[in-house]
Amino acid sequence: MLNETNVEKYLSRVTARKPEVSLSFLKELQQSHVAMFSFNNLAVLLHENLSLDSQILFERIIENNRGGYCFEHNKLFCEVLRHLGFACEIVLARVLPNRDADVPRTHRITRVSLAGNEYVVDVGFGSLCSRAPLLLDSDEPQDQGDAVYRIIEPDAGQYVLQMGKDGGWSTLYAFDRNLYTEADCLCGHHYSSTYPDAVFVNNLVVTLKSDGDIRSLRNGSFHHTVGGGNTITSLSSSAELGRILAQEFGIELAPDQLSALYEGYCK
Repeated sequence: MLNETNVEKYLSRVTARKPEVSLSFLKELQQSHVAMFSFNNLAVLLHENLSLDSQILFERIIENNRGGYCFEHNKLFCEVLRHLGFACEIVLARVLPNRDADVPRTHRITRVSLAGNEYVVDVGFGSLCSRAPLLLDSDEPQDQGDAVYRIIEPDAGQYVLQMGKDGGWSTLYAFDRNLYTEADCLCGHHYSSTYPDAVFVNNLVVTLKSDGDIRSLRNGSFHHTVGGGNTITSLSSSAELGRILAQEFGIELAPDQLSALYEGYCK
C-alpha cells in the first residue's frame, strides 16, 4: 500500500486543495491525473519491470513521470482514494471497441460509493478515457464538455460504457458488479503485457488528455487534437520520437531505447 508520504507527494503534484471526500474533489483529482501522467505501454515494449507493487508504481508513474496503463494507473489512483477515505472497489472490464466479442477482462477501473451514489472512475483508458466520475445507475448521457458518455444496463448487473460518436454511441467496455481482488488484476496484467496478440505487445501507445487537448502517439504517428482540429505528424527517426516523447509527454528515454522503439513500432 502507499504510505502517507507517497500520498502527500501525489497530492502536491495534482492539486492545491485540502483533501476532502467529495464528488468535486474526486473530479479534480481525476482530471488532473489524466492530464499530468501519461497513459502508455513503454515499460511493456522495453521489457522493463512490470511489477504492480505500490511503491514501484509510485516511483514509475509519479516520481519518474513514466506513466503506465490501466492496471498501473488505476491501482495507484484507487489506493490514493482509499487512503483519503473514499469507499472503492476494484472492477475488471472487457474492452469492446464497438463490437460484441469474446475477450478477457483486460481493463481495470474503480467503483466509488459516495453520498448514496456509485460512480465509475477511470484514469487509464488513453484518449477515450473519461475525465470525471460517471454516475453508474443512470443511462442518461453524461456530458463532460469534450466528450459525452453513458452507461447502459442490458442485463441486470451487467453494464456497458459508451461514448457519443457521429450522432450515435460507440461501445468502450463492459463490466459487472462482481467482487475482484488484486490477484484477479494480475491475470489481466500478465495477459496485456505478454500475450503475443495483445494490443500493448504489438503497438506503441502514449496519450495525455486534458480539456479540449488530446496528445496521442500511436506507433509512427503523433496526433494532436485541440480546439476541434487535428494535426498529424509522421515520425521519421528515433530522434524525432525522442523529441515528441520529451516535448509532448515529458518522457526522457535513452538513445538505445528510442532506437528499439522506433525500429520495432514506428517504421
